[in-house]
Amino acid sequence: LMELQTGIHSERIDHHEDTVLSIDFNDKEQLCISGDDVGVIAVWNPSDFTCIRKFTAGSDPINAVTFNLRKTKSIYISSGPLIYEYDLRNMDNPVASILDLHEDEVNQIATDDKGQYLISCDDEGYVCCIDVSRQPFKCVSKYQVHENICSSVQWVPGRTAEVVSGGMDCKIKHRDLYKYHPLKTITEPTVQEGIHIYNPPFVNCIATHWKSRYMAAAFNSGRVGLWRLGSRKIGYVFVRDLPEHQNGAGCATMINPNIVITGGNDSFINMSYLEVPEESRETNGTETAANHKDSVISRLFHGKKINWLSGGNFESDKQFSIFVADESQTITKYLYR
Repeated sequence: LMELQTGIHSERIDHHEDTVLSIDFNDKEQLCISGDDVGVIAVWNPSDFTCIRKFTAGSDPINAVTFNLRKTKSIYISSGPLIYEYDLRNMDNPVASILDLHEDEVNQIATDDKGQYLISCDDEGYVCCIDVSRQPFKCVSKYQVHENICSSVQWVPGRTAEVVSGGMDCKIKHRDLYKYHPLKTITEPTVQEGIHIYNPPFVNCIATHWKSRYMAAAFNSGRVGLWRLGSRKIGYVFVRDLPEHQNGAGCATMINPNIVITGGNDSFINMSYLEVPEESRETNGTETAANHKDSVISRLFHGKKINWLSGGNFESDKQFSIFVADESQTITKYLYR
């Protein structure tokens, strides 16, 4: 392992022959899945990097892969407009598939914390909810939430039927899956002194964690915003900016309730720790930055534009890993001790 700075080590994993677009890490099963630009899926061990299985799901790019948090042997992938479920014990053929729900390319998928529902978003701006607890899959709801491309969608932690999505219309929509109108529409926060805008504020990625009330959003302008979930009436409230990226913040993930990691077109990976005092409370629907502290654990120069990030506790609670997909066919693992 090559030491980059105190407590951080890296290793490179080669299981693909084309650009890797998506990764997911299951810290309970200690497994990784990754998908590339030519439809190849790899399932591998993040400890010794052994490739457990490699197969082709189709000719379209694999924009999204995810584990089911409850059905630990189930993985879901999106290939073009299609969504498939595979069983890790037998990956010769998909267990189930959604063939006619999306008409355009699916950009992200995510399962809820109970493993019953999966949400997806596409290039036409649609957000769909699918019941994956039964076969065949059943579409629960489908709405055109954004005016054009919907790039990211995530569940709202602790709210069974609520999701947040972001798109190229520069908006974040917080909505109830069973209601037509959004609960709240969020745009990029007002520019604060010292923050520099580089590109239009498209919403490239949204990150939540099922044990956290925070939401992070990566904007194409380079900003990374942090919101906190308030009451059902208030919804998400802007807290502060996290460390920005030059030339666009492309992706974000929360590897645990208090750590946000972002990757940018500037080839940097920023990791921020969110320290939340117990005495901090909502006041008239607002929270001030003075009630919070955030410290940058690391700002790491990766060397290539970041496509995707995933991570979590690795082998113990005292160390965690992040897995980075960039413009190459190689995945990089950074181990933080």
